[in-house]
Amino acid sequence: MPWTYAVASNLILLFCAVLIFRAWLTRDWPKLLPPVIGGSFAAMLVYRPTLIPDLMNKLTDAFVGDVAPESKAPASKTPAPASNSDPITVPWATIGLVAGGVIMTVIALAVVTTAVGRHRERASAERRRADDHTRRRNELEQRHDAIRDAHGDFELNLLDNLDRLALADVTVPQTERLIDALDAARDARISTAREALDTYRQAVTALELAWKSADHFARSRGARYLPAGERRNIAKAQQALAIALDERGYAPQRQDALRRALKLIGDIIPIPKKAIASLEAGTRLALTKD
Repeated sequence: MPWTYAVASNLILLFCAVLIFRAWLTRDWPKLLPPVIGGSFAAMLVYRPTLIPDLMNKLTDAFVGDVAPESKAPASKTPAPASNSDPITVPWATIGLVAGGVIMTVIALAVVTTAVGRHRERASAERRRADDHTRRRNELEQRHDAIRDAHGDFELNLLDNLDRLALADVTVPQTERLIDALDAARDARISTAREALDTYRQAVTALELAWKSADHFARSRGARYLPAGERRNIAKAQQALAIALDERGYAPQRQDALRRALKLIGDIIPIPKKAIASLEAGTRLALTKD
């Protein structure tokens, strides 16, 4: 019944195609091997439905033979007619074709599986390196931002931090190194390339050390590092700021005190514009309430 083998072969081939497609979608390459082998054999049966019966018949004829017992009929003087049956042969060509197809399929799948596995390993290693780079850069940016925010907060509230005046005086060596470190860290942060990460790390580390040194010097020395005349002006400026910020004071008097304080401090160190704007905004709001 060749048609039975043909129908069964088509069903098997369709089933193997479904398995191959599902394994391909899930990228489960080892599971591709069984359906590919089965599909290859089923395709041969579709091409030649009588393959199995032919193989069975020829193998039976070759290895079993005619096992019927010999009859003891008397010998006939008439010579037996010559046999017209074909010699029994094994379909080695077909068997070799099937075996060769299976072997080549296995080899191809092994090569593909190995290549895909190596590609996935390289991709996974690259993702790990990228994740590690992102994590390390985020940590550096957080450290950088902490120093930058602390310095920015000092500048914004400089007039409230006159006890740390040296931190705004670029003639102080520690402050000069801090400004240089801030610029270097800012420049190193621009590049996001992986090879630039070490440069950024070194810049952030140097910035942290410079900040600690400058802040410690400013807190420990206050205004004592200034000449006596400038120290007296800082003291006068602090008194004037106290009057300017006193909500109980007379408005014109408070405005005049603010102008005097800004001039006294500005003659010693430059005052950031954002610090002046912040103080004037707060004072203006207080005067409006009056």
